[in-house]
Amino acid sequence: MLLGNRMPGGDLNYYLEGVYGDDGSAMTEYPQPGTWPSVVLAWLTGDNADNYRVAFTVMMLLADALFLALLLRNNDGRRSVFAAAWFWVFFGTAAGHVFVWRLDLYPALLVAGAGTLLATHPRVASALLAWATTVKLWPGVLAAGLVGAARSRTTWQRLAAFCGTIVGICLAVAALTSVDRLVSPLSYQEERGLQIESLAATWHVLQAHRHPETWEIGYAASKSYEITGPGVDTALALSTITMVCALVWMVAVAASRFLRGGWDAHSTVVFFVAAILLLIATNKVFSPQYIVWLGPVLAVAIRAEIPRETPEEKQLAPDRTGLRAIMAILAVAAAALGTYIYPYGYDYVWLHLGENMRPVYVLVVRNLLILSMTVTALMWHRLEFTTARAAERSARAA
Repeated sequence: MLLGNRMPGGDLNYYLEGVYGDDGSAMTEYPQPGTWPSVVLAWLTGDNADNYRVAFTVMMLLADALFLALLLRNNDGRRSVFAAAWFWVFFGTAAGHVFVWRLDLYPALLVAGAGTLLATHPRVASALLAWATTVKLWPGVLAAGLVGAARSRTTWQRLAAFCGTIVGICLAVAALTSVDRLVSPLSYQEERGLQIESLAATWHVLQAHRHPETWEIGYAASKSYEITGPGVDTALALSTITMVCALVWMVAVAASRFLRGGWDAHSTVVFFVAAILLLIATNKVFSPQYIVWLGPVLAVAIRAEIPRETPEEKQLAPDRTGLRAIMAILAVAAAALGTYIYPYGYDYVWLHLGENMRPVYVLVVRNLLILSMTVTALMWHRLEFTTARAAERSARAA
């Protein structure tokens, strides 16, 4: 697959340019810690594009294999472990080029590591989530999942570990580079318009192919493909409103746990899944590689054994199993459709308007799948959240 279409490998040249090139602005849209793997690898390979491409591919495939091995570790023959492992195999294959030739797997694996360690090593988990935040920014909203009951000492330990790690890494970046380099990813976000793959742009992209003289799609200063034309400003406003609503929901979950309790590790991992999907679904930006954010933490959620000790747990077990099975199937399908869109059909989405509608229709279906996954994830979180609260009440009563 990788050798069959090398167009996505252009980003690898950009990563290498960020180390050896003359353009001082290269890679500054990435948080500085997010460039560490590419920088270290470039030091090892030297300024040779072919060597760097091979080394980068090997690095990412090794990370993929290591995560699979960790999923299978201490499995005790549990079906959920093997289900998670098979999901990971299918998901990575379906995600294709962006899984291997982008840096997005790096923060996604850190988030998965945080989800894995929440129950046993909560402070380490919180530090990993903070590290992920300094790598790619978006994991920062997941910190709402670290909030538990106000009276719980572990709540404050998790939050202290998260905040302390972020402050430490940011101070190190500012000291080793500059304050401008620390904040450069934030200023980059201000320049972004409506990206063609975002859910908010779906209708406009479809109409642009039916009426190419009315809408315009092109490569913008934000280094992404954006659409302009009638109704786009409204779509941007709606995207902002829905994003705010998503953030309000995350804060509401944190506030509810803070005031009423009900925190547990598994429901928090499911919260991570739902929050990531909300970020993707409501964002004005949706790059092909964003689907990679979801895979590792969803694998961690699938791996967890569903308890069946009490009558209530036995009653809810089929619903919990069914929801995560649906999520796994939809995630693989969305990743596969995303690979068809990019790189195979991308020119017919942004450049050759109206010449081949199939990639555009696939984009519409993929975005509908993302929307369906978001709704399903919210239902799943509601179920896990309610179950965790009921379990806490039962423990107090006992």
